[in-house]
Amino acid sequence: MNDWGAGVTELASLFLIVLLVYLLQCICWASPRAHVFTLGLRGRGRRRHHGFAWNALDTAGLVANPFPPLTPLVVAAWPQFELTADAIQFSGKGGPVSIAWEKLVVTHSESKILCNGQVAFKGSGLQVCQYLELLKQLQKARRGQRERIIQDWLRQTMSAQAASRRVKLFTGRSRWLRMIAIFQFVFLFLLVPLAFDRFGTRVLWQVVLLLIGISVAIVLEFWTLDKKMFPHAHRKDERFKSAVTIVLSPVAAIRACDILTRDLLAGYHPVAAAGALLAGEEYQRFAAERLRLCRFDDYLSKQYQAMLQEQMERAIRQQGIDLEELMRPPEIQIGCVVYCPRCLAQYTKERADCSDCGHEGMSHLCAPDKSN
Repeated sequence: MNDWGAGVTELASLFLIVLLVYLLQCICWASPRAHVFTLGLRGRGRRRHHGFAWNALDTAGLVANPFPPLTPLVVAAWPQFELTADAIQFSGKGGPVSIAWEKLVVTHSESKILCNGQVAFKGSGLQVCQYLELLKQLQKARRGQRERIIQDWLRQTMSAQAASRRVKLFTGRSRWLRMIAIFQFVFLFLLVPLAFDRFGTRVLWQVVLLLIGISVAIVLEFWTLDKKMFPHAHRKDERFKSAVTIVLSPVAAIRACDILTRDLLAGYHPVAAAGALLAGEEYQRFAAERLRLCRFDDYLSKQYQAMLQEQMERAIRQQGIDLEELMRPPEIQIGCVVYCPRCLAQYTKERADCSDCGHEGMSHLCAPDKSN
């Protein structure tokens, strides 16, 4: 009896460890500047705000829904570098950096792109490969061709229609993977504890074999879907590593969809990702926020800012939204006379800059016309 009780205690401790490992698997790590969305079973989602950030590591963590339907997260990270026909510009450790294409030396790691030794982009391996290819294309092109390449790139990355097609394709083809992953969750965290409570440790090997069988089914679905959604040659190593992890770890198998959805919209602008995932007022709020930042932020290149704003406005209009209505001044709060056009903070006294976001150039609030 004592041996049986000791065995149950050890299994309970093991169960708690597995639960803790699973919760760690639910954390999505991304850049604090990235935008993260949930992806529901029907292809729609919600915006997620960063839960906690490690400034020293320049990363932020978000916890995905740990319970069925196991809603995964989509990360949309837009590069901070700015592209023109003459140079690439970005903010380095020592201040603004501008490098002519003729003098550019590009190197990279799995998660970073370095331009002349300085970090120009940090993100996933897929995004690194995408932007590395873009920079090399611009570097090889003649000056007269670069502006057209940049405009084509901005137009493609701003396409909510193309992003929506990827989301619909993934949603349709991932049903079996999600169903098996949910069954793995129910089996591991509900049926297994009940089985040990009812039959004790003598069912251990049956449980292990069933877990391996379910994990193999998950990895087969994962492999097929990953090859369909990410046919890129450089994805092979990452696909293999993920498959091995899924087979060896039942808790990693449960979160297999998270590996796929993280880069589902890699390379798309956050406004395009929002157009594919958000609906109604939530999309309008997000689009208005991003458009205000684009219009009133302090870009190193005004030319790049103008091109980005043009493509963003075009993408928002394609969603049937009136830009004048979207960018209208906020409702006046009592006693306020000016507001910040970038973050919409309001102030009761005249001032030159915003204390919330630092934007210089306040706008006056106009009382509504009540003559009618």
